[in-house]
Amino acid sequence: MSMLDNAIQSIQIGMEDFHEEDERRVLSAIRNLYAGILLLFKYKLQQLSPDGSDEALLKTKVLPAIDPASGEVVWVGKGKKTVEVHDIIDRLNTLGVRGVDWKLLNALQGIRNDIEHYFSPLPIERMKEAIANSLHLITQFCEPHLDERPVEILGQECWDLMLSVTTVFDAELASCQTNLRSVEWPFQEVLDAMDHMVCPECKSRLIKAVEPTAHRDAITFMCQSCQSESLYIDVAGHAVEISMASVNHWRARQGDEPATCICPECSYDTLLVHENECAACFFEFEYAHCEWCEEALSIEERLYSEGTCGYCQNRYDRMMAE
Repeated sequence: MSMLDNAIQSIQIGMEDFHEEDERRVLSAIRNLYAGILLLFKYKLQQLSPDGSDEALLKTKVLPAIDPASGEVVWVGKGKKTVEVHDIIDRLNTLGVRGVDWKLLNALQGIRNDIEHYFSPLPIERMKEAIANSLHLITQFCEPHLDERPVEILGQECWDLMLSVTTVFDAELASCQTNLRSVEWPFQEVLDAMDHMVCPECKSRLIKAVEPTAHRDAITFMCQSCQSESLYIDVAGHAVEISMASVNHWRARQGDEPATCICPECSYDTLLVHENECAACFFEFEYAHCEWCEEALSIEERLYSEGTCGYCQNRYDRMMAE
């Protein structure tokens, strides 16, 4: 059996498991779906491996060797151990595989790991979320990089089963996002982080605001998957921290101060410098501007000074020393 055949059969069995009445088969479904997705990616690495390299791109251990024909150094795979998820992503990225949302693979891996370690099955909505992630990964990968449509690879029956589950999940997700967009968020940065909002308990994206008209930290959330209720700080803090990480990365590359800093009160990296207020717990620094020259204080000055900027403090220190 080829690696591609193995991938196809794993995904097909996963979908068959999911539609069985026995709830225990749902756990098997996610395991098989996850394994099948990884095998699709590994199959691509197998295809891209140079001839005579013993599938070097697929192997964890790769060693240099001398090509007896040319005398040049070549890289050859050793052993049977194949690459893990992070290596798969890194290698496919460097080989020019574009258009795949790797965050979906990481999310699918998280759901699969939850299943492996939890003592009881996750809610059925989490299973639908895993299948939705699987479908999106397959559609993003197959036609552009395997030169075949997903239905041609998986077969019509398996594809129809995946579509039926994903349609239900996507409809529920759309309802949740409509609910979240109706909330009057205290900062634009919280609205911008909406796609990163998840249930703190089960990490599902299927969360809704209990009362969309609630004000600031009175906002609470209900998970449509595990039915747990969460506070504003726990949902917004995590989401804004992730959303602003990329903003801060680019600001750092341009030599600018980050747009957020770690809040001394809640420890999330969500204190909005331009607002002088934390997007998660609403803590505010006592001083945002210099009391003498009224210039905006740097993050460090807000943390450690007593309301004066470095320039004014140095002038004052020199005057006192004369």
